[in-house]
Amino acid sequence: MMSMRLTDSRSLLLRLAASLLLLAGLSACAVKTNSRGNLVYGVDTAALFGTEIGQFPLQDGGLGTLRREGKNFSVKLSGNQRVVPINNVESARIARTENVGSRTVVVIETQRRNCDYRYSVLAIEGSDVLSWDVGNCRDRPVVLVQDDRSALTFDFPKGSSIERFVYTQDGRMRRGNVKAVAGLNPRAKPFADESLYPPGYMDSIRLHGVYPPPAAPAARPGKAAKPASGNRPNRRTAPDAPAAVQTQAASAGRVVPPPPQRVPAGDTPAPARSGTASRTPAKLDLPDEEITSTRLDLRD
Repeated sequence: MMSMRLTDSRSLLLRLAASLLLLAGLSACAVKTNSRGNLVYGVDTAALFGTEIGQFPLQDGGLGTLRREGKNFSVKLSGNQRVVPINNVESARIARTENVGSRTVVVIETQRRNCDYRYSVLAIEGSDVLSWDVGNCRDRPVVLVQDDRSALTFDFPKGSSIERFVYTQDGRMRRGNVKAVAGLNPRAKPFADESLYPPGYMDSIRLHGVYPPPAAPAARPGKAAKPASGNRPNRRTAPDAPAAVQTQAASAGRVVPPPPQRVPAGDTPAPARSGTASRTPAKLDLPDEEITSTRLDLRD
């Protein structure tokens, strides 16, 4: 009787060990694309010996994982075991993730030799991955998404103007220069925070439910106060000067509105102080120059 129990226990342990080995083998499987565009199957050593830096959700319900193994960085997509290499970088982190159209767009901030800020932009749909490298090596960009999630803008300071990259839901990236963007100061230091939002973004969302914040209403001219003495002044007292309001005339060129940003679902912002906050998405002017993507088609 005792012998049968020992045999059953050993069998159970062997099955458990086999299951764990199978699970480890599956998680350590990697599918990559070589220089000729062919799929290469192998062992994912980063899953076995590497370090997980961060994860981001995919629209298909899976997860993307940014890993590091020695000096090598990569993104692994769960479910299909696909691996996207992030080449020639010294460090990397997941800065933003947004859903645009049918793709998940992840912005990975990297540091490279003599380059503080360079960004790998991955647009992922299943095992089809588009990628671009953007950045000026000096500044973090302001990254904002359109209300209807049809486009994502990347704004970099460029002297007194803005260099803008626009990713659209058709899987294209365009680049252009604009004179000014409402709510953004190209001279601001820092130009954007670690989450790639402009200074004051969260305060504006919390207080007004929109970014940029609505302009303060101009002060109404009041009646002139009566003089203390009985003598009337020769001239009528000038009304109070209205508060300064920034207008498009302040800039020599066209002011381009940023994609309007709304408060995230579930948050209840304080009522706006002015009724001028627009609830209609601003028309986004698309630059003419298109940036060619690197396409990593990881499908079988």
